Amino acid sequence: MEPVKINVSVRELVSYSIPGEEHFFSFVSAKEGIEGHMFIHGLLKQRTEPFGIYRQEIPVSTTFAHDIFLLQISGRLDGLIERNGNFTLCEIKTTDKPLDTLDESDNPAHWAQGRCYAYIVAKEKGLDKIGVMLLYLHRQSREIRVFEETLTFGELERFFNSLVFPFIYGLKKRYDWQHLRNVSIKELTFPFPDFRKGQRIMSGAVYRAIRDGKKQFIQAPTGIGKTIGALFPAIKAMGEGHVDKIFYLTARNTTQAEALKAYKMLAEKGLRIKTLQITAKEKVCFMPGKQCVEEECPYIFEYMQRSRSVVSNAVSRTDLFSREFIELTAKENGLCPFELSLDLSTQADLIICDYNYVFDPRVYLRRFFQDKTDENICLLIDEAHNLPERAREMFSAELKRSMVRIVYHKLKNTLPYLANSLKKVRKALLSYAAKVSPVSGKKPYPQVTSDSEPPKELTAPIDNFIYLAEGVLNDETPYPFKEELAALFFEMVHFSRIFDLYGENYATIYSREKGDFSVKLFCVDPAPMLKKRTENSKSSIFFSATLSPPSYFREILGGNEGDGFIILPSPFPRENLYLYVDNTVSTRFRHRAGALSSIVERIHECVSVKTGNYMVFFPSFEYMQKAAAEYMNRFPGDRILIQEQDMDENRRAEFLASFSEYGKETLIAFVVMGGIFSEGIDLKGECLSGVIIVGVGLPQVCEERDIIKKYYQKKNGKGFEFAYTYPGLNKVQQAAGRVIRSEHDRGFVVLIDDRFTTPLYLKIMPREWFPLKTSDNGTDLIGELKKFWKCMA
Repeated sequence: MEPVKINVSVRELVSYSIPGEEHFFSFVSAKEGIEGHMFIHGLLKQRTEPFGIYRQEIPVSTTFAHDIFLLQISGRLDGLIERNGNFTLCEIKTTDKPLDTLDESDNPAHWAQGRCYAYIVAKEKGLDKIGVMLLYLHRQSREIRVFEETLTFGELERFFNSLVFPFIYGLKKRYDWQHLRNVSIKELTFPFPDFRKGQRIMSGAVYRAIRDGKKQFIQAPTGIGKTIGALFPAIKAMGEGHVDKIFYLTARNTTQAEALKAYKMLAEKGLRIKTLQITAKEKVCFMPGKQCVEEECPYIFEYMQRSRSVVSNAVSRTDLFSREFIELTAKENGLCPFELSLDLSTQADLIICDYNYVFDPRVYLRRFFQDKTDENICLLIDEAHNLPERAREMFSAELKRSMVRIVYHKLKNTLPYLANSLKKVRKALLSYAAKVSPVSGKKPYPQVTSDSEPPKELTAPIDNFIYLAEGVLNDETPYPFKEELAALFFEMVHFSRIFDLYGENYATIYSREKGDFSVKLFCVDPAPMLKKRTENSKSSIFFSATLSPPSYFREILGGNEGDGFIILPSPFPRENLYLYVDNTVSTRFRHRAGALSSIVERIHECVSVKTGNYMVFFPSFEYMQKAAAEYMNRFPGDRILIQEQDMDENRRAEFLASFSEYGKETLIAFVVMGGIFSEGIDLKGECLSGVIIVGVGLPQVCEERDIIKKYYQKKNGKGFEFAYTYPGLNKVQQAAGRVIRSEHDRGFVVLIDDRFTTPLYLKIMPREWFPLKTSDNGTDLIGELKKFWKCMA
């Protein structure tokens, strides 16, 4: 039998058995780490020569065979001193702690790394003994403290074995689990008697893309069963060894719930896979309002030492690490539930989570996505139409003068050196204020301008502040301003990281508000970053009910011309949906006031044909509120609901609960296109009888949209389409998709705007909407609606 070959780094081998030092505020840039190492390399080289030889950054590796496993253990040791035939291994670390408070037993993981490297060197060179030197460089003072030991090869071999055998035992447990898992997958059958229309095609495309290591785009209309249509073939591919870990990515909690429901359905059929649900930290935190430091939160006190046995026990107890299970387990053991969910991710086969944990540079799971790993990862990206805008947010960063000013005043008396570093950040920030002309006369705020050059003057003062602030945040002194300092620290870190990504796909936006000024690094085109992440995974499946037009989504999501793209037809009878375009009205901004009366009249006519529940979607809150006021004034006896801004989950649930009542009186909900009621809601049967969509959904004109327009106009000649038309049509399609949610649903969609029948929109509208019924071809809307409802009765 061929051995199972496993590549493992020295760092991974050590961290499996020995917890490292915990830093909850840590940002050591690659440049800073390199500079610290180079500083010590220079000193060691100077002290060693001419009586010996000092070599630095040496790649080393060794193999270790046991049972069915062959480990290839590799790494890069910091330094090696050779003098008179004697060797000393050098392990270099940086620290913010006062050097005189360090003890050689403070961090066993540092010694363990040094001893592992020493073992590999001694084995390779046939040494009887070797020295190990642990050097700590203080980041601010540049002083060094050294600890040394000399070990025999036998001592090193015993230590190395004490690490490698537990690691192999863990591999054996994982290997045995995978065998059990794969047997259950092989025996797994589709959880329904048959595939729905289009579902088998979707599943086949998903399976082939994973098997062949490709990207696949799928437009799967409502009713196809896209969740199980993607998850089932991905799990089958896992059972055949094509993929090791599946990430099911969503934009909303409701979609996470659907993925969990699909998993449970498969589990009832005998599936055994470890499944993890990751919930945002702020939603599961046991100590809201407290900082993630041991002094304030008991749930992270000595977390790494206390969590290992809990994780092992959890894995043996259940296959599903749901939010409820994680919160209960964390509470019982006094652990942070969020950190526990991250630790369980290494044991999970299927991870259901938000896009953030794969793409967002602030919170992505570095253990899987920092570099390309040996693990074959599959990304199932649900609601993929939401990813472009989410990615723009993730890969943008903004720094405001007010953020800096508030923290500066809080710490200027206690920590003047840190306040001085903030003062330099503020000075650099305001050096760009001249780019924005001062407000004159009645010209409203904000005043905005942009250019394609990064704000280079900010980098040095921001890096200096980060350097100094990290030391304060890791200090145990309970400063009263630590929470505000931590928030600013992370904003600065994010700004610094985004600055490093800045390229042709970025723009800098300068904005002057009343009493404030900001600089924003705006990600115009997120495709390069999305492409990098997806290409580090074996396969990525983008699917949604609305991925039209294909060329737009393929380009903006980082796809290639050779990637698969299928558009599936709706599985529901076309006659169940009545769709009409009222192209006698223009809802362009300059025409809106004049069109309001006729729009309100049209709404009333449509909802008066049959008692039922209806939604009317508007292009903005302002226009919605004006239409609602006009409607109530003209038809005071009708029952209406009006969407509010910033509705929390409870108010949203109350709003939707109104749709569970139907048959007695008509309900008309005035809502905003692209808002919380445009997608992620499921109002089946009589809960929703029709939707009226006012306008083509164009995003509001603003500086960012105009930057996007100019960028894509230069890139592909479709600036207005990429900035406005395509995102707008997507919102229209999502709103229209609220009506028919099952094969038994009946309802209408009325589109109000003359642009819907222009050549551009006729070319990109969904094919299942054709042939269009419009006022142009003499269709009597109200008469046809009466006939439609009569036939459906």
